Amino acid sequence: MKIPYSAISAGALAARALTDGCDGGRPTNPGNGTNSTLPSSQVLMTTTGNVFLANYDGSKFDVTLKADVTGAPTWVQFVEPNKLYAVNENGDDLRIFNLERGNGKNGSATLTESVTATGSSGVVHLGFNKDNTRLVGAAYGNGTVDVWDIAGGRLELIKTIPAPGTPGPKSPNQDASHPHQANLDPSGRYFAINDLGFDNIMILDTQDDKYEIVQNIPTKAGCGPRHGVWYPSNTGEATHYLVVCEISNEIIVNQLGYSATGVTVNQSQIISTFVSGTAPEGAAAGGIVLHPNNKDVYVTNRLTGADSDTLAHFKIDGGILTPGKEVATGGVLPRMLSISKSGSEIFLGNQNGPDAAVAFGINEDGSVAETPKATLPLAVFGEKGFGPPYIAQI
Repeated sequence: MKIPYSAISAGALAARALTDGCDGGRPTNPGNGTNSTLPSSQVLMTTTGNVFLANYDGSKFDVTLKADVTGAPTWVQFVEPNKLYAVNENGDDLRIFNLERGNGKNGSATLTESVTATGSSGVVHLGFNKDNTRLVGAAYGNGTVDVWDIAGGRLELIKTIPAPGTPGPKSPNQDASHPHQANLDPSGRYFAINDLGFDNIMILDTQDDKYEIVQNIPTKAGCGPRHGVWYPSNTGEATHYLVVCEISNEIIVNQLGYSATGVTVNQSQIISTFVSGTAPEGAAAGGIVLHPNNKDVYVTNRLTGADSDTLAHFKIDGGILTPGKEVATGGVLPRMLSISKSGSEIFLGNQNGPDAAVAFGINEDGSVAETPKATLPLAVFGEKGFGPPYIAQI
């Protein structure tokens, strides 16, 4: 029998100590050996013990690959033409797979493991540097940050950095450090590493290949910073950093300033992740993504107590968030969401069904269509708790 990823198997649902990934890392490298015979849209999904690939035509998912793997690859990152980097949330190994995507026909895609190395245990997120020669892993389970040399196909651990700080006030979630994401800023110099356990945002400076924590910026006590986005995303320097608080169910907007030695961060807004402004008892905010148009922000709300959790839309202008609308995700525990390459859809994974993988259309005003364009049921992925923690177009 499969062992669910640690967020479930450790009984952490009740404690809301959910260790999943959302958005971030580096985008793929289009044009670097891409096979022109590939279908126009392929969506990568993972769960404990499996990697899935599906064609997506705007109205349905057609699964073309279900590959058995060891461990819990709850966060992966695809790099053209065929490399798939994968964590093992339930172990201490980092792996590179060869993913041959085929020509879109059933059974034509293949996945083979090529390189395995040992690092920190419980890594839940991977972030690439600007030229894809370094990889930063956020080890929720170990309270550390790993820096890897991946140039030329290598997978060599350069250093492991213990997270600085002290535990937050919300036990048991904050009894220890829990780095949750390594998020590269638009300048390509700094990673923001959100530490859910210590209520901190670590700033990791990559200059001169040093990879040193130069700042440790506190958030609101009891926030539980989980994932964040830099705003805007298409300029050399961002003006704001938005971080989702898993424990307090809030989005903290921080105004930024760049200097020769780091980034200044000043809190400018706190807003509920729920459009109503009120979070249900026991809720745990999840993922956040910024649309490439730099006008729309989307956040998942989990453990709401309803038959379906929610996806909330916010408008952003000048770094100020305004609530929009909320839609049902079609399942429970939406662990990750991502924007399609066209910007016209959101892909979302629910850990529990009935709908496990969902594609929502994005309306012209940035709101999310209430009726999904495509879904896959939980049965495709396995039993309760095994909906895809990772889902993204490649």
